[in-house]
Amino acid sequence: MHTHWGSKLGFVLATAGSAVGLGNIWRFPYLIAQNGGGAFLLVYLLCVGLLGYFLLTAKITFGRIAATNFIDGFQKVTNGAASRLWSRLGGFLTIFNVFFVSAVYVVVIGWTLSYVVASAQNLIGFSSVAIDKNLFETLTASYGTQLFWGILCIVVTSLILIRGVKGGIEKTSLYLMPFLFLLLIFMVAWMFMIPGSEKGLKFLFTPNWADLGITESGFDIHKLAHVALLALGQAIYSLSLGMGVCFIYGSYLKPNTDIKKSGLWVVILDTLVATLASMIVVPAVFAFGLESNQGPGLSFITLPFVFSQMAGGKIFMFVFFLLLFVAALTSLISIYEPVINLLIERKGLSRKMATMCVAGMNVILSAVVLASFTGHLSWTILGKNLFDCADYVTGSYTMGLMVLIYCVFMGWKIWPQIRDNLKIKNKIFENYFSFVIKILSPIILVLLFIMA
Repeated sequence: MHTHWGSKLGFVLATAGSAVGLGNIWRFPYLIAQNGGGAFLLVYLLCVGLLGYFLLTAKITFGRIAATNFIDGFQKVTNGAASRLWSRLGGFLTIFNVFFVSAVYVVVIGWTLSYVVASAQNLIGFSSVAIDKNLFETLTASYGTQLFWGILCIVVTSLILIRGVKGGIEKTSLYLMPFLFLLLIFMVAWMFMIPGSEKGLKFLFTPNWADLGITESGFDIHKLAHVALLALGQAIYSLSLGMGVCFIYGSYLKPNTDIKKSGLWVVILDTLVATLASMIVVPAVFAFGLESNQGPGLSFITLPFVFSQMAGGKIFMFVFFLLLFVAALTSLISIYEPVINLLIERKGLSRKMATMCVAGMNVILSAVVLASFTGHLSWTILGKNLFDCADYVTGSYTMGLMVLIYCVFMGWKIWPQIRDNLKIKNKIFENYFSFVIKILSPIILVLLFIMA
């Protein structure tokens, strides 16, 4: 029997939890720092509001209409041989993305958990090891240490998922999401008290039009297109649109849930977390006169240095990495769920056995990509180690391709069903919604592929 959420709030928080993850707190701040601050934030907000919301809402609605797993769902809402082709395409990409995204994701969430433990030890005086560049380099060079932390994260995730949708995913989200917001608000309030942080806030909320290619001497369409496509790619990444999460969470919805409102709340909460995270990271970097345009090492190398220079920095460091871990954990839970549901419905496995199968595959793939990442395995693809290759292929191609397949299917095959299920009454809203799903999103996604 296909299960349901216990409450609308549980659905909203669980879906927001799937969206809120490393993409918001780790990736978004360094992207915004690298691409003009307020200019990138403005374009990102437009992407989320004008496209992301509609893609999310449509995919959740598709899930509710199908009320089954992501492979049978395509065939349930349409008939004929063509529907089997759609289910194979969407199903293959979902499975591929779940396993290869989680293989990389587990490694990074493992780094986060190791930093939580290290910062906690420093806070209580159990250890005095400096949390700096050397620690990060030592951690990422050790195969055994990274695998240990990764497996520990997989175990925690599996214990939650075994308890089911209501008792595991929903209950965990009802506790962890409010806790995450409390941590965020605490850290933002603390950041306001640091001298020099106002420079970072100004950079974050004041658009520099030159970063969008708009200057007194002319207009650079290439620069604007680059920022816009980068912002849209982040929106797809952040809202978990590139995997089967929105579909399967939508399939657990009861018929009377207002998806338009629920989807709006998910987008608001997700964007709020990303913005609050940037209000921590960017001002912290500016307050200490560091370079703002740094990449992925910002959270694991630069910020620990910043925290070490602050009054109460040990507390701040612990809270930040705890925040990062909680956000990553809620996302990892959602990444597993579509395949767990598939194994339960199509193979007749118990939830416990299905969870163990997905977790076991994640351990194997993470062990392999880690072996390549640390040099213990010489395998390379496209000149990259397996860790970087999996991250590149899923982030640049397969997640976007999956969104494209869903857009074409939802827009050109089942749009009347989506429209009627949502009970859209406003004609302007309906026409724009249809335009986004059928035309605008596919065009932009193709442009993203070209840019990648």
